[in-house]
Amino acid sequence: MSEDFDQFSEEELEELRRKYFSMKDAGGSMYFDVIEYEELIDSFFEAEDVENIEYALGVALAQHPDNYEFLLKKAQLHAINGEDEKGLQLLEKLKGFGSDPDYFMIKGSLLSNLQKYTEAIEEYTKALNEGQDLEDVYTNIAFEYENLEQFDKAIEYLNKVVEINPLNESAINEIGICFEMGNMSENSVKYFNKFLDKNPYSRSAWFNLAIAFNSLGENNKAIDAYEFSLAIDDDQPSAYFNIANIYAGMENHPKAIDYYRETLLKESPDAITYYFLGESYERMDRFDDALDAFQNSYHINENFHEALLGISRCHFSIGNLEKAYEFIDNAIKLEEPFPLFWSIRCLKLQEMGFYQLAEMALFKLTESFPNEITYRLTLAVLIHYNRLNDALEILDGILTQFSEPHEQALTLFIKSLYLYQNGQHKESAACFKNAVKLNKEEYYNPLVQSEFNIAQYPGLMKLVKKFDL
Repeated sequence: MSEDFDQFSEEELEELRRKYFSMKDAGGSMYFDVIEYEELIDSFFEAEDVENIEYALGVALAQHPDNYEFLLKKAQLHAINGEDEKGLQLLEKLKGFGSDPDYFMIKGSLLSNLQKYTEAIEEYTKALNEGQDLEDVYTNIAFEYENLEQFDKAIEYLNKVVEINPLNESAINEIGICFEMGNMSENSVKYFNKFLDKNPYSRSAWFNLAIAFNSLGENNKAIDAYEFSLAIDDDQPSAYFNIANIYAGMENHPKAIDYYRETLLKESPDAITYYFLGESYERMDRFDDALDAFQNSYHINENFHEALLGISRCHFSIGNLEKAYEFIDNAIKLEEPFPLFWSIRCLKLQEMGFYQLAEMALFKLTESFPNEITYRLTLAVLIHYNRLNDALEILDGILTQFSEPHEQALTLFIKSLYLYQNGQHKESAACFKNAVKLNKEEYYNPLVQSEFNIAQYPGLMKLVKKFDL
């Protein structure tokens, strides 16, 4: 809001709040003038104290029922509470009484909540014309363009913000996000290099330049940019963590371990950081250290599937099969609302050389969730590498059990691939055509696409082109 907060000193505001809470606790009433109510309510908005905003507005409007500012604040409260239509109805009643910047800003936020982003931009622009704080308005307009996925326009307005205030780190970070979301990493590098020419001590600009370099695969340049950001402010756990991830991706695990450990020194213990630390130890065959890291990850978050899988992998690698199966069984028992995640985990286990663990997990999953098609399909995908005919038998069983068109189509797409691998090209083509007839959208299922990317299917690719998939 646009009110000045220096009408009352800190001591006077504290005395005002004491008087207010005394009245509230007693459940009685006490007179406050308009300026006092405005100061109180604005302080509650600043603190995001919705309960006291509601209470104070209630008693303020009881004493001053037609006050424009209080009614405007009530519309703002509607925006916070998600009562957007009510807020717009109230603003419509106030339309003839005022046209100050706050009116347009609140109306813009209500329209944004209703996903009317273009209309919200129009209202924010009116606030701009009425002299509202430029940083505020430009930021809100940028957010609406982000909602519209017009990232170039969002960057244009965010750039206006940083031209006014080069120290606005939120705006700088948002520019970086827009470049990433718009797949404009090369433009991001150019932008932040130019920005740093004028503002060489901006830690956020160096950080976002690093993200852009990383997206382009320029790993060493990304690390250098992160290091420059850390030289300005070394209290950035995310920078250490990102450097660690880059080193891990480069298979430089000793360096990765150093930076993961530095991350843990800079932040409160985190399950994700410990997990990745464990992965780097695991890649170096330092299984005792890896177990410690994975167990720390699990103790922080006992619902973290990946930590249990890491523990299981370590026990498997050192030959403690009983423990390995115990921990993977514990992981399977954890709630998982997205079956595809378990499919990815199991296929990743196979990719890492833990076929037995993956197969055991999938057999357990199919037993525990007999009506979940994803686990059965993933089992077929897993075993087709070694036992193609067994995989085809599983797929035939799925076609018998699951009758929905999309289930049948998904299964037939995968079956067509395995028939092709088995040299049954005619049967494969017929299977593929039936899948298209049933539900062509299942062609885009991740299980189908991942299999298409692994091997060559020239005959089936002709059908892909024919059906415009």
